Amino acid sequence: MPFGPRLDRPSAVGDEGRPRETSLGIAAATVVGLALATGFVVGQPTFLTGLGLVAGLATAGVALLDRDALGEKVVGHLLFLPGATLLGLLVALTPGNPFLVGGYALALLGTAAAWADIGDDDTLESALSQGILSYVFGLVWLFGAGIALGAGFLGWRLVDSTVATEDPTVAAVGFLLVLGAVLGAVRLSLEGLPVVQLTPRPRRDAVRARLERGERALSLLAAVAVSVGLVSLIFTTTDSPAVALVPGATPVVRRLASAPVVGPLLAVGGLALLSAGVAVAGRQVTQRYGERRTKTVAAGVAGGGYLVVLLLGVLPAAAGFLVFSPLPVFGGVLLAPLALLVAVGAALVAVRIGLFPDRAGGPALAAAGLVLAAVGADSMGLAAPLVFATVAGALVVWDAGSFGLGLAAELGHRPETRRLELYHGVFAVGIGAVAVLGATALYAVRTSAGTGGHTLAMTAAVVGTLVLGALLRG
Repeated sequence: MPFGPRLDRPSAVGDEGRPRETSLGIAAATVVGLALATGFVVGQPTFLTGLGLVAGLATAGVALLDRDALGEKVVGHLLFLPGATLLGLLVALTPGNPFLVGGYALALLGTAAAWADIGDDDTLESALSQGILSYVFGLVWLFGAGIALGAGFLGWRLVDSTVATEDPTVAAVGFLLVLGAVLGAVRLSLEGLPVVQLTPRPRRDAVRARLERGERALSLLAAVAVSVGLVSLIFTTTDSPAVALVPGATPVVRRLASAPVVGPLLAVGGLALLSAGVAVAGRQVTQRYGERRTKTVAAGVAGGGYLVVLLLGVLPAAAGFLVFSPLPVFGGVLLAPLALLVAVGAALVAVRIGLFPDRAGGPALAAAGLVLAAVGADSMGLAAPLVFATVAGALVVWDAGSFGLGLAAELGHRPETRRLELYHGVFAVGIGAVAVLGATALYAVRTSAGTGGHTLAMTAAVVGTLVLGALLRG
């Protein structure tokens, strides 16, 4: 990114890394300037540059996924997959020419990728593998949340029917099931609570033995309570008074199945599970991991973050669509990240087979995006000088980026090369400006003479002029 701390590690001599700052700044200024000019012409001055913010967040996420710390990886997940998915959705849903919007989105994405130095195949492979892992964990969290909500709804119905019923048999069955669930929750929480670890060392063996006996007792009591409750369900399907036949049992059952008793029981079970969850999460966060386990834990935490974003951000924003068409909303939520991962995989294949340059992926993507934007601008019938300038800008971006990349490989990032980069950048921009003025003049002469003209032909003239200028400079 042009501002803030560097997300890449500055390379030594012989390692290309990212292009030098001044050259990359010239390329970035070219892309942003053309995006602003095009947005002004089409009546949306800041929309195209607004895509740059989302692109910057996504590329920052890819760069952070390449770090080793757990927190940085989690933040990288939360920026990469949601940010890149949002960028794709914005491009797909924006009205207008898809080549124009998509081209500028690619140009801004390539510029941000060059600043973050994430255009090589190793970084793309890491982002793809970790993105797939976090997506799988997100599905696990989603289905787990669905199961938890279903269980919670059934539990609430059970508690409500237990407290509100007038039939003592139904109340007794409900109380037994609630008691079994609470005992099971307490037993489960003992697995996560650091009871033995917090005990003084000389007493740990005794506490461990007592804890094991307590766990066995809780397991037995929970199994008995649930089993008796389930077996007793048969009495609710018959006309037998069941509990009412036992003298004095009805008032006892009514008292046990009342809200003052059931409420504290549920609170005990909930607090036990919450305490165990906090203890387990604290241990997971503070432990030191190997590389593979760090990636797994970060993806798991990020999957939970995706669920929070879905529940608090996506679903409230799409509430109106959910009422009439829930399937497209959920289908888009599930399929859009998959489409993004497929696109990242295709980019990785393109780099691996040499279709796209490895270390120069950012400048190359930015230049290719500007070419697509020029095609879109031409098909929309925008002013010919803007089309010419966009094509020329593509070559300026590639030329400046490749020049800065060569300096990084030959000199590293420490020597002062700003004057040399500025000289080269001004020369490249000057050649582009002269080519655009010449092509515009030729286009004006042809149209004023009544012979017509075509923007694509003028674009070819710009390309030829810039290539000629590059050859003369070389």
